[in-house]
Amino acid sequence: MARRRIAIVGSGFAGSILARVLARQGHEVTLLDRGRHPRFALGESSTPLAALSLERLAARYDLPDLADLAAYGRWRRRLPELRRGLKRGFTFYAHRPGGPYTNGPNNDHRLLVAASPSDAVADSHWLREDVDHHLARRAAVAGVDLVEGAEVLTVERHPNAWHLVGRQGEREVRLVADLLVDASGTGGFLARHLPIASALDRVQLRTSLVYGHFADVPSFPAVAKDASFPPGPYPDEQAAVHHVLEEGWMYVLPFDHGVVSAGVVLARPAARERAARLSPECAWAEILERYPTLAAQWGGAQPVRPIATVPLLQHRLAQAAGPGWALLPHAFCFLSPLFSTGIAWSLLAVERLALLLEEDEAALDSGLDRGLDRYRALLAREAEQVTRLVEGAYRAAGRDFDLLAAYSDLYFAAASFAEIRQRLFETADDGGAWAWQGFLGSTDPVLGEALGAILAALDEILALPPKRLSDNVKGRFAAEVGRAIAPRNLAGLADPSRNRLYPVDLAPLLTGAPLLGLSEAALRQRTDRLRGATEDGAEVWPADRS
Repeated sequence: MARRRIAIVGSGFAGSILARVLARQGHEVTLLDRGRHPRFALGESSTPLAALSLERLAARYDLPDLADLAAYGRWRRRLPELRRGLKRGFTFYAHRPGGPYTNGPNNDHRLLVAASPSDAVADSHWLREDVDHHLARRAAVAGVDLVEGAEVLTVERHPNAWHLVGRQGEREVRLVADLLVDASGTGGFLARHLPIASALDRVQLRTSLVYGHFADVPSFPAVAKDASFPPGPYPDEQAAVHHVLEEGWMYVLPFDHGVVSAGVVLARPAARERAARLSPECAWAEILERYPTLAAQWGGAQPVRPIATVPLLQHRLAQAAGPGWALLPHAFCFLSPLFSTGIAWSLLAVERLALLLEEDEAALDSGLDRGLDRYRALLAREAEQVTRLVEGAYRAAGRDFDLLAAYSDLYFAAASFAEIRQRLFETADDGGAWAWQGFLGSTDPVLGEALGAILAALDEILALPPKRLSDNVKGRFAAEVGRAIAPRNLAGLADPSRNRLYPVDLAPLLTGAPLLGLSEAALRQRTDRLRGATEDGAEVWPADRS
């Protein structure tokens, strides 16, 4: 394998992991950042697909701390100095302005979808300040040249190499690189230096964000006096909590040390315009005052960092890679924190670039560029998939919570199907690496057809006047979602008898074994590969359950 000079701009978790992996491969890697660690960063909620990427990277490149980050129990035991929060799944609450939160025994305003069978193997909320700092330092120890506080001023393409000039304080920084990777997020480092066009017109969604970190936040069930909370598969707030509001929605991510990350995503134009005219503190207070139960929960909360805003969350460029350069997903495209897609997608891209630089044909520049073409095409396809999926969820939420609850089964079916296949089988159907399978079913024709059918059904409903949105209409939509996802539904989703409370359950997986090309008996023989089945200290899946 040829030794390459690689420059990575951006030392967040993805840039730092990529730099460390490439240094392990024997490349000469420089990791540049205009900031310094430790520092605040958004993007804190992980998922099972992110855990899989971390575990694969850990095993392939002998990086055990990445495996520790992949499971809450391991993280607490082995990296206790890095702060984190327990994430057992996804919790949704629906609110109406002007009145207290209500919920009955049928969970008309509540949805819980578990992502793990136990705390030991659960996902985590990442306190990015700690995690990014840890990963950047580990990269430096691994031989990466970590250059913090450095501003890159010029980027020029010379024959077969990049020439970068910047400053680190009073010192001039000069670099020559064979490969240039933008891991700077939506800051758009390479888009400022290369003619990479914006493709934001391919995205209809426009949202802003008001966010912060807070202390002294009581639990939501404790203040929701007028609501019923039928027992679910995990405690409600050990999750990525979503409060669905008229203006958009609010995320709440609790950390173990008592701090809560929270943000209000504003989707309605009037709400965005109103917030833009106010200070972040006033915008935050004004939104929550419209919802009495949220106002009670957050009335005594203390910001531990200033409340801030992001005027526009959406970001999309026309191209993710070219000869000798590549963007990581967040630098290429970002849609929304909804469904927590960011960490997993970024880690998949890290895996792909690492695999490209391992391949024998990468010893030639033409071989690497062919690999980058493959990378570019796949990220473009994934951006389209995520855009359609997320925008559909916003349209459903903007009309009715029942529509969102049904629609979200599509995301959970796609994510759980991908996770289970990757845990049960060493390689993809074509014998290739799982990292090259499209994120959230973007290369799966069955899921593509399901998404199309569900979006078409949703559009028909949204064309109806509000007074015609009856329970029967919503029931038919939920049934259509169930039919569409049936070939990929291994998690027992779209089941009215579940009462919107979905545990991680072996029974529907065993029933769905043929969807994986397995008999039930063959699947039972593989259950030791499932998340939590063999994890030390974890609850074992109930393999005898039927």
